[in-house]
Amino acid sequence: MIKKVAKNILALLGLKVTFIDKRQVSEANRLKWLRDLNIRTVIDIGANKGNATLGFKELFPEAEIYAFEPLPECFAIAQAKLRKFSDVHLFNIALSDQKGSTNIHRSSYSGASSLLPMAQIHKDLFPVTAGERLVPISTDTLDNVLDSETFKSPILMKLDVQGFEDKVIAGGESVLRQVKIIIVETSFKELYVGQPLFGDIYKLLTDRGFSYIGAWDPDFRSPEDGASVQQDAVFIR
Repeated sequence: MIKKVAKNILALLGLKVTFIDKRQVSEANRLKWLRDLNIRTVIDIGANKGNATLGFKELFPEAEIYAFEPLPECFAIAQAKLRKFSDVHLFNIALSDQKGSTNIHRSSYSGASSLLPMAQIHKDLFPVTAGERLVPISTDTLDNVLDSETFKSPILMKLDVQGFEDKVIAGGESVLRQVKIIIVETSFKELYVGQPLFGDIYKLLTDRGFSYIGAWDPDFRSPEDGASVQQDAVFIR
């Protein structure tokens, strides 16, 4: 039963575990280090359809969760999925370094949508994401939106915004100072025009007192040559 619950939680977070050797960490223990942090607040930036948010709620039943998703149709799905939790707060807005309005590049695969244009290499490697239309959205900063909130610590932040990570960080300095652990999607290739790469995010976060402790799960690799393309990197302090 424990193995089944752990597997379901990992699936909700978009993860898949493949066991190769009994010397590896067991399925039941894979997230023990994270549970042991006793996270009391989760900030999920780039919630999409709410699967990761729901996974965090399973991991941390007592945590207050603030989830952000700019795409209206994905927000509606997340809302329906999470409506039973009174301590999950959803915001239909894109986080940035300024308040305003803009267009998001809505990919044919919703999870690949970004405030930045998709680079050709992304379309070539993952053609299922290549379709695009512009959708008008509102933007604001993390500090503006959560200015009046009093958080319980420790705080976990998940940051998955398809190349807009540096802008979210710039607009959330006050909140970020309270965060214990960040799980952030980083790229080794420029999948979106002008995006920061792993090294840029590493410097931004280590300059703010975080330490890199490794990958959340195996790197996402190119289907053409197996080279690392993206990594969900974990930083902690």
